[in-house]
Amino acid sequence: MKTVWRILRIVFYTLLIVVAGAIGALVVLTKTERGRDNLAGIISRLASNDDRKITVSGIDGIWSGALSVDHVVLEDREGAWLVARKVAVDWSPLALLSKNFSADRIAAERIELARLPVASTQPAPSGGTTTLPVSIDIKQIDLPEIALGQQLAGSGIAELAAKGSVKADAAPLAVETVLNITRHDGKQGNVDAKIHFAPADNRLDLDLKASEPAGGIIANLLKLPDTPPVDINVSGTGPLANWNGIGTFSVDGKIVTQLTGRHQLTDKGNHIEAKGDGDFARFLPENLKPLFAGKTSFDIAGTATSAGGVSVDRANIDSDAVHGTATGIVDPAGASDLSVELAAKGPPVVISVGSKAQPITLAISNATARAFGDGKAPIIDVGASFVSIVAGGTRLDDLAAQIHSDGFDIQNRAGPVTVKLEAGGLNTDVATLAPLITGKIDVDLAGSVSKDAIAIDQGTLRSDALNASLTATVALADLSMQLKMNADAVATAFPPQIASVLGARVKFSASAARDPQGSFAANSIEFTSGTLSAAGTASMQGTDIQADIKGKLGDVSVLSPTVGVPVAGGVDFALSASGAMTARDFTVTADSDSLTASGRTVKSIKLTASGKADITSPAANVSLTGSVDDQPLDIKAALVTSEGKRSINGFLVSLGDNKVSGDLALDDKFMPLGTLTLDAPAIDQLAALAGQAITGDIDGTIRFAGDGDAPSVAIDAKSTSIARGEVMAKAITVNALIANYLKAPAISGTIKADSVTSGTTEIGGIGVDLKRDGDWTNFTGGATIAGIPATAAGRVKIADGTTSIEIASGEATVRGIKAAIAQASTLSIA
Repeated sequence: MKTVWRILRIVFYTLLIVVAGAIGALVVLTKTERGRDNLAGIISRLASNDDRKITVSGIDGIWSGALSVDHVVLEDREGAWLVARKVAVDWSPLALLSKNFSADRIAAERIELARLPVASTQPAPSGGTTTLPVSIDIKQIDLPEIALGQQLAGSGIAELAAKGSVKADAAPLAVETVLNITRHDGKQGNVDAKIHFAPADNRLDLDLKASEPAGGIIANLLKLPDTPPVDINVSGTGPLANWNGIGTFSVDGKIVTQLTGRHQLTDKGNHIEAKGDGDFARFLPENLKPLFAGKTSFDIAGTATSAGGVSVDRANIDSDAVHGTATGIVDPAGASDLSVELAAKGPPVVISVGSKAQPITLAISNATARAFGDGKAPIIDVGASFVSIVAGGTRLDDLAAQIHSDGFDIQNRAGPVTVKLEAGGLNTDVATLAPLITGKIDVDLAGSVSKDAIAIDQGTLRSDALNASLTATVALADLSMQLKMNADAVATAFPPQIASVLGARVKFSASAARDPQGSFAANSIEFTSGTLSAAGTASMQGTDIQADIKGKLGDVSVLSPTVGVPVAGGVDFALSASGAMTARDFTVTADSDSLTASGRTVKSIKLTASGKADITSPAANVSLTGSVDDQPLDIKAALVTSEGKRSINGFLVSLGDNKVSGDLALDDKFMPLGTLTLDAPAIDQLAALAGQAITGDIDGTIRFAGDGDAPSVAIDAKSTSIARGEVMAKAITVNALIANYLKAPAISGTIKADSVTSGTTEIGGIGVDLKRDGDWTNFTGGATIAGIPATAAGRVKIADGTTSIEIASGEATVRGIKAAIAQASTLSIA
């Protein structure tokens, strides 16, 4: 027993200490300036959250009955939107002991409302009660200066004043308020409101009047064109069990909208009727205005049942553009059957959704929706017909859409879903995609939806050219994704450059994933068509990529039309890339046991290219080896970028004893500058690579130079002999400069040969002098043909694909007799 009393004494003394501490803390927080500042900080922190910040400063007179606050600032994610300055509350603190907040007067010297607050991202609290914790009696509200910012006022700053009173009883609930708002900045406008709501007395009285001239606040908030004069009247009176109300909205003195409402308390619940007509379009967002074009009327009647359901007896809406109806019942605790229909009266209704930067234009013919069955998880059918849907450069025509769920959990927003889309056609400005989606388009998706994820268990896409299937899951919280896809398309739907190496159809499959951080990976990529096949992986993390692809082209003969000569054989290839997308490292390899072109075979081919694909500083090393007629083939080059300048170093083409080698720089227009050396004692080997049958030898140099927009090439070469077919030239020397060789070649220099034979005809002592004359090349020359000496002079010009030849003079001596052309002649070859 002593132990019990000892424990009770300890508890009693502890309570005394706690109470004494609480009283002391309360005195410190309310009676000292520092304490009041701390109290203001505590209140500010308790009232704030991630989306809202409230700052209270300068609290005084808490227990005196004359409470004052220097200022209160309300902020959201975009900053401060309301400031109340010099707030004064004349109240009775002791009245709180009887659960009453009683104030003779609440006033603020000035309130500044810059804009409306942005919507909170915090979830709204669920549940709760409609009763008040305390009764409220504020006999006078006095706000002499309310400043509205330009976003609300429309232009400049609007100055208002507000007076009123509020009385609200907690139990039984009853509310009575009077409010008057007027402008005092030289402009007219006022709002008068009286509300008396007493459920226990079965009473609701409502009287609201608002009037503003042109350029007013209400017209600006409603975004009415030219901000016309506005008048609003809403009134209603009577018992709650049989209450009637009416509202009118007038613009420029004319009633544009009129609403009537009725509430009745029945044995089934609260029955509500509402009717209205008017020009509602002007009050709606721009993208919804087409639905309510012209005069719009509505007629709604339904009952909010005591079980928590809603029974819709009728819900009709008509405008010049659409007719809509709804009827049925929604009962979460029982059975539901609600149907909604919306149809265009004439042409399809065109509305725009999406953003201003990326609008999506819908041309709607009709839409239907039905929910029936278990009220908690009803069967849902939604259908819609669109004449067209346009987004950017893509247009979908004659679309029929259907959505079905065998049981969709309304509260948890989860359930199975199937989607079926049928379109008459799809047009797009994406050139590579357009051929794949020609003709009729069918899309079928089956899966499920929940608050956490969307799953596609089976999906198909079909067009005249494409059959595709997919499965996918997407987490809504972080957009992580798993995707598998298979596709089968006709080869003719691909660009001609690619289609030439494909078979009749192309098959593609891949699995892909996106992690919560946004990294993307495509695994098990496979591509097959004809003798072409490829497989590999690819991934992207931020701006970095990683790719590895290996494949085979079993028959290169499909490339014959592209390269211009018959080719045969097969090639294995591989590609790898890694690093930043704008400067990725890459390696490309290709191998072939044997390739044949124009009857010439190259064996043991191995191509390797590696480097960095950086548009500002590219680099690459290229090597190709093989053998032709047991002669080694070796081609090498290195692309180097140093201090912003590009060059090709170590360029080499070697076949047997024949070589072309040198170093070239590239100017800003990627034109070559430098010298290549030719050393070809047996040019038949090199010519065969180009599909030509030429024998002989040649050695010399080719010098590339730049001259502004007219680059030039100088050729200094000689040959013991060159032969093609029956034609053979011996002791050839060429010393020529070709100016502007890309656009309008003009040649200067000399060309000589000891002899040229063709069959039994022999030409000897050939010599031609060339001189540049602007865009023209002047020529003079002579030769002995079958023992007959001859000379000629003229000029040649090559421009815009046409060769123009002017022969100024020509003569020959036959058996001592000279013969000459009578007059100059001209010849053009296009």
